[in-house]
Amino acid sequence: MVSVIICAGGVASRMGRYSSGIPKTLFELEPGVTILDHIVERIRKLRPERILIVTRPEFKELIEGRIGKEAEIILTDLEDFGNLYTVSLALDRVGDDFLIVMSDHIFEQSILEELIDHWSDRAFTVCLDRSPSRSETIEGLKLLLREGDVVLTGKEVPPHYGIDTGLIMCRGRAKDYIRATVREKGPQARIADALNMAASSGDVDYVNVTGKVWKDVDTPEDLERARKLYWEILRRELVKPEDGLVSRYLNRPISTRISLMLYRRRIWVNPTIISSLSSILCLIAAFLLAEGSLLLGGLLAQVASLLDGVDGEVARLFKRSSKLGGFLDSLMDRVSDVALVAGLTLSLDLGRSALLLPILASANSVLVSYVTSGLAGAGVRIRMLRSIPATRDVRIFIIFLACSLSQPWLALWYLSTVPLIYLAASVYLAYRDLREPRSLRMPERRKPLPELSMERGELSVILREILSNLFRMIVALLLVRILSPVISDVTLISSEDLLIRGELLLTSLDFLITIYFGYRILVPLKGLFDMASDRFAERIGVTRTTLGRIVTDLIYMTIGSILWVYLPRIAMQLLGEWISRLIYLGLAVLLMITAYDLMKTLYRTFGDLYSRLIEGLTKRIGGAG
Repeated sequence: MVSVIICAGGVASRMGRYSSGIPKTLFELEPGVTILDHIVERIRKLRPERILIVTRPEFKELIEGRIGKEAEIILTDLEDFGNLYTVSLALDRVGDDFLIVMSDHIFEQSILEELIDHWSDRAFTVCLDRSPSRSETIEGLKLLLREGDVVLTGKEVPPHYGIDTGLIMCRGRAKDYIRATVREKGPQARIADALNMAASSGDVDYVNVTGKVWKDVDTPEDLERARKLYWEILRRELVKPEDGLVSRYLNRPISTRISLMLYRRRIWVNPTIISSLSSILCLIAAFLLAEGSLLLGGLLAQVASLLDGVDGEVARLFKRSSKLGGFLDSLMDRVSDVALVAGLTLSLDLGRSALLLPILASANSVLVSYVTSGLAGAGVRIRMLRSIPATRDVRIFIIFLACSLSQPWLALWYLSTVPLIYLAASVYLAYRDLREPRSLRMPERRKPLPELSMERGELSVILREILSNLFRMIVALLLVRILSPVISDVTLISSEDLLIRGELLLTSLDFLITIYFGYRILVPLKGLFDMASDRFAERIGVTRTTLGRIVTDLIYMTIGSILWVYLPRIAMQLLGEWISRLIYLGLAVLLMITAYDLMKTLYRTFGDLYSRLIEGLTKRIGGAG
């Protein structure tokens, strides 16, 4: 176990009025969660020997009130000092191995884990980001590398290799370097000075954390950016180490966004309800497979697999994880697995000799999940296993693919053979690693404190968001167009009463993409309108209420036009021609009413300009005659 020193002695001079009377580390990332909470929560998962926070005397009560007994507070004895002096005050309370963390950095858990897991005999190990943003490169501590070692650090170093992320592992001789640097440089000594002293002796190496999310918070703009990156950190940390390939690269990118959407809007849905819904979808999928609706059954099974991740994610975000919930989820997953294999089996005309495949597939589905759970519970690292494509997400995806090709026997062969490799690897891991033992408090719905008012930067943020979502919508619609020749003529469901082809799926995707990204574009547009409405209304000589009515009518007409394009086409295939015509009629009435209201408002507001225009045209025509 290592101890952790959190450096919180700064005065946040670049934060301006926001830092008055409060340390930067107590700024909120979301309502009720401060930067310090974020740091300590991730450190706690390492089970450190002790956590030491070095801060100024005026911040002692604030930090103690926030952190309680989870950390020891060490007070600085000077007014002006460097961050290495802060570290030196805690050296006598830590062992040879300790971790230095900056109190104004946010980071994802995996950075800490990679730093701790990195074996080294060097005094210092820093975390290197080779691809930081330009602003981070300018402000950050840059590193000069040579043959795997750090040979020089500093803000003036050329940015060829990357920058430090504010997490430093210290071992053995690190204390000597720190004390020697403080003696030489005095209280103004900085961590970079100690690193350079050690680097001159080849005693600094690094761990590469490029691609992982972190942020140093120095300015109000940094805090605004950190509050956005915080949600990406939470989303990434919802991915489990034992997740399989399909879950990691297909299911989780979707399910984590659904879970975060619920959490950010403080919508609590009991995870057991989500698990039950996923299981019901699997049972329906199994029934469809047994009835011969292979494509629809496989697709529904994949949707259920995706939804299956949401229950645990919601429980973790709301801090409502429980052993009972985990047990019920595992039980329902096993029932669903067996139901899907049964559905696959019943879709085939199998003889008795062929029953070996479904029996093996059913057994493997149960054994893989329980072996994974057992190894994880015993403390065995199972990262190696996730590269073997036999986890539940992969199995269901294989069912989906095989059924899409109308070849369900391929799924049975896969499920009855490939998981055996997974089980063999599990036995090897158990033998290798086990020989030597190794209440809901609903978050508040408000803006995080301090609330930022960045007038100059707000417009650029809004415009960036609008353009970003517009670009994503265009790319998504292009992907649908690329898929069109492949699946537009494929029959998804064929029965006496219903015929659904791929063209309907493509139209529905078009509609959902337009609605989703349209909403994400309209939200920042509203912010843009709120910013500019007073100025624009004054310039054209109308009230803000009148301008708002005009904009609202334009939005309604845009939404009505989108519905006009998509809804009747979807209704034609699902509900019939008459329903489609009724929808056309209803939308036409809506558009006409909205257009009439818009024209009436425009005429009432700009009627004088219209009259002048007519009068001017009359004079010109009359003069020309």
